[in-house]
This record gives sequence, structure tokens and C-alpha cells, in this order.
Amino acid sequence: MSAFRKSGFAAALAATCFAWVGGAHAQSFDGQYKGLLTCAKLTFTDAVLDNEPVDLKITNGKASYSRTLYGANRSQIVGKETGTGTVGADGTIALAGGWTGKRDSLKASYGGRLQGGTATLAGKHVVIYQGRSHDRSCTLTVKK
Repeated sequence: MSAFRKSGFAAALAATCFAWVGGAHAQSFDGQYKGLLTCAKLTFTDAVLDNEPVDLKITNGKASYSRTLYGANRSQIVGKETGTGTVGADGTIALAGGWTGKRDSLKASYGGRLQGGTATLAGKHVVIYQGRSHDRSCTLTVKK
């Protein structure tokens, strides 16, 4: 075998081994996750937002989520909070979304890091209700 062919073979073998080893450490976060959202009480609401179900889907580093959104007294459904985001190779996840009604709206953001199929994301809601803005902190816990 010529020196050129040997060095080409060695380079190809090294590249293959590097790709295999690199792939062995790469983690896929793809899948369906179930979440629970808990948020601070707003002054105009009758009940706290506690353990509210959230659906999260991750595919190829892209995330989308949704949850049912209830009115101030939690007795009627007013819409669906939806959003999208990204998931980094290290599991860092950032989501942004919300909902817009006839008069009121919600802007939401959540962020954290997935590890072992679970994550606790810190969140923030900015709610416009009857013309006034209200901020609240939230925690979104997700599990595969």
C-alpha cells in the first residue's frame, strides 16, 4: 500500500472513530413531554395556577408547547396558550409563547435545562387583563 493510500485510510478511520465517539455522547431530547405549570396568584384571579397540565414536544432541536387557558375564576376555558422554542445540544431549552383574546392577552417565557428526561424551567407571564399589565413568576416542570 502506498504512503498516500495508508495516510488516506488512516484519516478516514480517524474521522469514522471521531464521528462514532462524538455521536455516542450526543443526547437526543426528541419526544413528548408532560408538564405541570405553577404560577404566582394574580390579584384579579379567584384561584392559584397550580399543577396546570402542559404538553411539550421536541423534534430536532425545535420545541412546541400548549396548555388550556382558563378565565379569572377558572370556571371557563378562554383559549389555549401556545409557543415554540429551541433545545440546545446540552439540553438548554428556551420557550416563548402566549395567547391573545378580544381584550386580554398573555405573553410567556420559560427557560432551563433538560437532564435525564426532566427539567424545571423558570418562567414569566405578562398578563394584560382589563387594560392593565400584571407580571408573575412561574415554574414549569416537564418529564418525558
